[in-house]
Amino acid sequence: SSSDLRFLSRNRKSTNPSEASERREAKCLMLLPWPTIGSVYQESRAAMHFPIGTDKRSPNTMLGKHHRSRSCSAGFVTLLLLVEAFAFFVGAFTPFQITESSRNSLRQRNMSVSKKEKTDGGDEPTPGLQPIRAGFVGCGVIASSIATGLAAPEHREHLARHGLSIASISVTRRSESKSKKLRDDFPGLVTVYDSPEDVVINADIIFVCVLPEQLDTVLEDLTKKGIWRKDEHTLVSLVSTSNVDDLTQKSGLPSNRVYKMICLPPIAKREGCALVQPPASQSHPYLKDLLDALGGCVECANDDVMSAMMIPGCMMGPMYGVMRNTRDWLVKQGVPPKDASYFVGRSYLSIVQDAERDCRDPNRFDALIEEQTPGGLNEQSLRNLEGQKVFDAYDKAMDDVLARLQGK
Repeated sequence: SSSDLRFLSRNRKSTNPSEASERREAKCLMLLPWPTIGSVYQESRAAMHFPIGTDKRSPNTMLGKHHRSRSCSAGFVTLLLLVEAFAFFVGAFTPFQITESSRNSLRQRNMSVSKKEKTDGGDEPTPGLQPIRAGFVGCGVIASSIATGLAAPEHREHLARHGLSIASISVTRRSESKSKKLRDDFPGLVTVYDSPEDVVINADIIFVCVLPEQLDTVLEDLTKKGIWRKDEHTLVSLVSTSNVDDLTQKSGLPSNRVYKMICLPPIAKREGCALVQPPASQSHPYLKDLLDALGGCVECANDDVMSAMMIPGCMMGPMYGVMRNTRDWLVKQGVPPKDASYFVGRSYLSIVQDAERDCRDPNRFDALIEEQTPGGLNEQSLRNLEGQKVFDAYDKAMDDVLARLQGK
C-alpha cells in the first residue's frame, strides 16, 4: 500500500532524481506481491469453505458432513485451479504427481484387458495396457485440449502408469481449424469425421463438447439412429449445464456409463484438476484412471457438490484482475510495464505453488496465513483487505455465480 511505501521511504531521501527513481522502483518491486501473499491464501481458503449444500432443517447452515468430507477436495481443486491460472499466465508449472499406490492399483486393475486389433494408421496397442478409443462430438477449445492431453507423446508414460494407452482419437470436423490442427499434430492417431455418429461408431468413450442448446438434439439424434452400444460406450458430457439423469435418459445408456465432467484448457499440458460426477472409481473400469493420468481428478457425489466445485474455476477471471491491478499499480510507481508484468506473473506463481504443496490437507491455507509475520507487511495487507470486506465481496461473487448456475 502507499502507507507501506511511505514507511520504507521515510528515513532515506536522495537529491539525485535518477537515484531516487531507481530506489523507488526497487521498493515497489520489493513490496509487491509479497504483502498480498496472505490475501491469496485467504481467497483460497474462502473458496474451500464455500457452501456445497444446506441443511433442510436449517437453511442458513452448511451440511456439516458434506463440508467436512469435501473441504479437503475443495481446497485441492481451488489450489490446482489457481496454479493452473498462474501457469497459463507465465507458462511454467510442475505437473501434479500421482502417488505410487494409485499407480499400482490402477495398473493392476487394467492388466487383464486383452489386446485389440490394430487401428487404422495407428500404433499397435502396447501389451498389458488397455487401449482406449476416444471420441469427441464437438471440437472446440475444451475438446481439443483434452484430445491433445491424450495424444501428446510425452504423456504416454503417465497413461501407461495407469495401465492405459490411446489407440485412436476420433473428432467431428467443427470447429475445422481445431480438428485440422489435431490431425496435423497427431497423424495416424487422430481421425476427423463429418458426423457425430461416425465418431461414436469408432470410439468407446465419447466426450460431448457442444453448446448447451445443441446437446438435446445431438443426443436424441444418436439415440434414434441406434448408435449407442450399451455395454461398451461411455458418455462424458462437458456441457456445464447438463444433468446426469437427463443424459442417462436421453442416451439410453446404463447409469454407470454416463458422466458429467468439468475441466479447463490447461488439461492439454496435464495441469489443473478435472471434476467428474458421479464418482467413477467404483463404477467405471478406467475413467478415473484416465483423468488422473491427465493431471488429477476430484469425484463429486451429486449435483450440489458438482455445482459448488465448479465455482473456483469461475474465479480465474478475478485472479487475473488482481494481477492486472497489481501490475498497473507498479507502473504508476514508475516500474517499466514489461518488468512489472513479468515480476507479478512469476511472483504470484511462486506463491500459489507454495500453497499447492500439501493442499490435500484442509488446514494448509490456515497454516500459511498463520505464518505471516505478526505486525509485518503481509499481515497488514491481509487485515486491510479484511477490514474493507474484500473477502465478503468474494463470497458474494461466488454466491451469485452459483445461483446463476442453478438457474435461480
